Amino acid sequence: MKKFLTCVLSLTFVFSLFTTSVSAADGFPDLDQVKWAKDEILYLHEEEIINGLPDGTFGPKENVTRAQVAVMLVRDLYPDQTAEKTPPFDDLSETAYYYDEIAVAYGKGIIKGDGENMRPKDSITRAEAVVMVDRAYDIKRDGEVYGFPDADNIPWATESILDLTSQHIINGTPDGTFNPFENIIRASFAKVLAATIEPSFRSLSERQISQKVDTLQDKVHTTLYDDLKEYGADREDRNYQRIEEEIAQYATGDFSEEVERAYYDACLSCDTLYYFHDFAWDIHTNVIENNRERIIVETAQPESFGYLGSFETITLLKVDGKWKLDAIDGKRFDDERHLDLTVDQAEQRIADEIDENDVTFLYTYEKRTQDLGGDYYYTNIHVFENNEDGSEIEVDASTGGILL
Repeated sequence: MKKFLTCVLSLTFVFSLFTTSVSAADGFPDLDQVKWAKDEILYLHEEEIINGLPDGTFGPKENVTRAQVAVMLVRDLYPDQTAEKTPPFDDLSETAYYYDEIAVAYGKGIIKGDGENMRPKDSITRAEAVVMVDRAYDIKRDGEVYGFPDADNIPWATESILDLTSQHIINGTPDGTFNPFENIIRASFAKVLAATIEPSFRSLSERQISQKVDTLQDKVHTTLYDDLKEYGADREDRNYQRIEEEIAQYATGDFSEEVERAYYDACLSCDTLYYFHDFAWDIHTNVIENNRERIIVETAQPESFGYLGSFETITLLKVDGKWKLDAIDGKRFDDERHLDLTVDQAEQRIADEIDENDVTFLYTYEKRTQDLGGDYYYTNIHVFENNEDGSEIEVDASTGGILL
């Protein structure tokens, strides 16, 4: 969508968002400050939606104004449209460079002001920006989404925040809040707008991440195990080069080296895991980093068949446009950090692990247990009755282990 707007621009900062045109090949010299938004900024620049400052920089950490957001939205959606209504705002001058775009935005219901004023030169907050984007693009909510404690009761903004976060157009902060009244900087708004216009800029959802990880590790496991079953009974017959090219489709070079070590060390009679992990995403999922190039997520692998259970940190890297496993690092449950399964989660563990679906919860008792380091702690044991034969099934809430 190529756009062209003609307007007389001042070289003052208030106009600077749109004054300097820099070729995408040259870029802006200050984008290294915000490598996490560089691709989005260059994309919007190529689409002639956003430009740099008079000195040739982009100013990625400068605040964005309400007028500037309106101009960008109109540049993308209504580049050749004239105003249908005269905006009624007392603080909007007809000589302002952004007057026509604000008039169009007002006519389309994108911007409403407070009845008398529009505050065009004010920095825009995260909540205000989200509302304007939602009005402009009519973002449809994708399933159920959990809100934020600091943004769950803002009559004019909460629904829009949920709409955009459900589509992974904008995210909360690492501490679980949204900071709705914090001003949004140019780089951050560029990420929001680029992700709105072009879905490939959006981060993956937790469900998509879990599916991606499970698919990749299943491919690695299947490739490795199939070769070992056919050729690996005798170690001298093992040759990782037979499968190295196929493994490279799912794993980076670093992870392939780990898989290779597992391949030669594998004991077929020992039922080793060969990098197959039974991740419990529904019990524990913590997305640490999630962008177009790298994903780091922590999940849990409950205790199972002699494996004592751990928290697992998985790293995915995008290589030549494809997601690949780069690392799986585990830390065994211990006295300081372990699971704390609810009764419902324990019941689900029984269904997943031993395929028993007809059970009744009986009671919970506390048990003193010891981790691998020799430290003791107390854990809850949830006890269920197997309704088929009357036997009791116990689930350790700290590890997910099942005792029959």
